[in-house]
Order: sequence, then C-alpha cells, then structure tokens
Amino acid sequence: MDKDELDIFELLDTVSVAAPDMWENDEGPKGWYAVVTDDGIVAYFAEETDALRYRLDRINRRMNP
Repeated sequence: MDKDELDIFELLDTVSVAAPDMWENDEGPKGWYAVVTDDGIVAYFAEETDALRYRLDRINRRMNP
C-alpha cells in the first residue's frame, strides 16, 4: 500500500455521520444527518441509514477506485 493511501480504519475516522443538531451550518437542513469529511459537510440525509450507506459507499470508492 502506498504511504499516501489510507487504510479502512483511517477512512472510517475520516468520514463520519453527524446526528441532527450535532453539527453547525446555517445553510443546511435542520433535523437531518450530515456526512462529514476533513473538508466539512459533504451531504445531508433525512434518514440515518441513508447517511451511513453513503458513508460506506464513499469509503469503498476510495479503497476501490
């Protein structure tokens, strides 16, 4: 593995899901789940399962380009 590549555990730490009211963004929808990376919030979802699925899909794309 290239030293610039992240392993699964690092990616799980890098991409997370924030519960409603656990993030601050005046532009975002209130009461929604936010998917957060080192770059900030990248997506919003009304359902937690959708946010978690997106998180895992994003990690999978990084590991399997």
